[in-house]
Amino acid sequence: MSPLADRRRARVATMIAFATNGALPATLMARYAEVKELLGIDAAVFGIVVVGYLLGAAGAFQLPGAILRRLGSRGATSTGTVWIALALVLATLGVATGQLWLFVVGLVLAGFGDAAVDVAENAQGLRVQEAYGRSLLSSMHAGWSVGAAVGGVVGTVAGSLGVPLLVHVAAWGVVCVVAMTWSGRFFLADAHVGETADPGTGRIGARALRLLIPLALVALAGIAVEDIGNNWSAVLLATERGVPVASAGIGLSVLLGAQFAGRLVGDRFIDRVGNRAALLVSLVMIAGGFVLAAWAPWAWLTLAGLALAGFGSAVTIPLAFAGADAMPGLRPHAGVTWISWIMRVASLGLSPAVGGITTAASLPVAISAASLLALLALVFQLRRPR
Repeated sequence: MSPLADRRRARVATMIAFATNGALPATLMARYAEVKELLGIDAAVFGIVVVGYLLGAAGAFQLPGAILRRLGSRGATSTGTVWIALALVLATLGVATGQLWLFVVGLVLAGFGDAAVDVAENAQGLRVQEAYGRSLLSSMHAGWSVGAAVGGVVGTVAGSLGVPLLVHVAAWGVVCVVAMTWSGRFFLADAHVGETADPGTGRIGARALRLLIPLALVALAGIAVEDIGNNWSAVLLATERGVPVASAGIGLSVLLGAQFAGRLVGDRFIDRVGNRAALLVSLVMIAGGFVLAAWAPWAWLTLAGLALAGFGSAVTIPLAFAGADAMPGLRPHAGVTWISWIMRVASLGLSPAVGGITTAASLPVAISAASLLALLALVFQLRRPR
């Protein structure tokens, strides 16, 4: 097979990996209202319980990088996908038997597997990007968005048809595992499989830390957009703009739709203007979009602000991963692992922080405060030597 055909197959395979990674948890999340009812818990308890997924991912710490270096991106992604599927089946078994602790354990284990898959699929995406010699990672993240949307639709349809939760999640897990296992056959070979690195390169030195912090801020600015969209856009529209509660979900749809569009065109934009300029533009869009959404007097202008922030966030995480992976003085893929871990840990505190500021002041003030992440990242990028 020609090198060109190998690259094309690897590109498609990596997009499938991203898609299955989004599709697996989304199909269960689409039935969370049913899960809450079956477990017989109130909203406050449920809100704490579902954080288990993030706790598992954050608790993985640096293990995803070690797994990747030992198994390679194909082995880590395929094995991790099986792990997530089995863990979600365990979680739904807990729902079926009314065992809340089992549901939580399943979510924590699934989150751990997700952390490993996330690092591995991004490493393979960067490998494919390197083979092509141009930016591709943004469009691969669009594959995750598509997978999450499909998984959500499957979950919604299964729930509407009365398919038992355990049957639905197990069957969908098989579909995703088969798709990932098949596509993994076409991954490009890794450069650092099974190697034992110098232990000294595992530590984050002062210079590496100075380089990682600006990239971490870029990634956090992108995560903040998703957090505001997922948890607060509907609240903003309903409480501050007078949009009916039943219709307030349009804010999330607009934001995610704009993010997806940005990921489709993001690679061409990066190749045209360069990484630094693309980051500057994206961070300005995020900060401006947040402020506009927070203080716009009309609902349509608030939606425009959410769309602007969503579109701007499209390239932030892919560029943060690419910069971290190229970080000198670290073990292979250690930079990607660190950025992924920082993102997941920050996700645990973002929404509570927004809630706390909202209680003390107001939601517009809280969203404006979230824009400071993008502005701080922007300052670091402007100070960076060309």
